[in-house]
Amino acid sequence: MLSPVTIPDIGAAGGTLRISAWFVDVGEPVAKGDSLVEVLVSGIACDVPAVCAGRLVRIEKSIEAVVEAGTTIGWIETDD
Repeated sequence: MLSPVTIPDIGAAGGTLRISAWFVDVGEPVAKGDSLVEVLVSGIACDVPAVCAGRLVRIEKSIEAVVEAGTTIGWIETDD
């Protein structure tokens, strides 16, 4: 089963954030709560955790992409 990795609403001014780093590469396993990606909000770095365990199978948005809350930025394949 595929589960989307989405940007949570973290109260960004104007609603936009910039992806500054991916901590996991495609194909790597992740545990629920692991930091997947870092986003910048008004110059402050915030980590986005995995909401489920599995394996990162696709990255939709690369580093430097500007995104809004709710945007799907990747996909995790779960064992469910």
